[in-house]
Amino acid sequence: MDLRLLIHDGTPRQMSLDDGTITLGRSRSCDVQLEDPILSRQHCALTSDEGRLVVADLGSSNGTFVGGERVEVRTVSVGEVIELGSVCMIALETRGDLPTVNCEGLRNQDRVSELIMMATDETEDLPRAGDELHRSAERSSGLLAEIAADHLVDELVTLLIRSHPRRRNAFARALDRMIGEKILETCTDREQLREAAREIVKDEILAADLEDQETN
Repeated sequence: MDLRLLIHDGTPRQMSLDDGTITLGRSRSCDVQLEDPILSRQHCALTSDEGRLVVADLGSSNGTFVGGERVEVRTVSVGEVIELGSVCMIALETRGDLPTVNCEGLRNQDRVSELIMMATDETEDLPRAGDELHRSAERSSGLLAEIAADHLVDELVTLLIRSHPRRRNAFARALDRMIGEKILETCTDREQLREAAREIVKDEILAADLEDQETN
């Protein structure tokens, strides 16, 4: 049985579920990065095995829910709703009729209803996960290439903050702000992006230094 996963975290989309395990959360290291500040960086994992789907919470702070109930590890049936914070997901067969989806007791009924409507409307196909990223890359390929070239600098920063927990936390908060404030989408050139990131990092490092002073 071929499965697809419908996802709504503010942007409805879908992806194929091949056999194997994918991770979902806020981190860019996840297979599926989700937009919700209350999610954990590595929030949950989905394992697909010949049509059988299992969701496992990865020790998240705010929980993983199936059909409105918080779960640790659970088999998910086709048409059941998985919720992570404000994010909702539904696993469906790639081919076949849309099953009845029970919205009773769900936390994000509006988003679930929107996914169902889009999945039912054969004239409006849900975008594939990654389509928007490819379109963004085409629109700003030069900017993204320059960001990629800064990877070595990122690695150096990582080495420098490993021995300083407060600085590490400051960088993590700065990254959350950059994502939440969508600076990549709003900046038009490299220098504007650098300046926006520099101001956010400066604010968070200053806050970390103040915490150090208060502690000492």
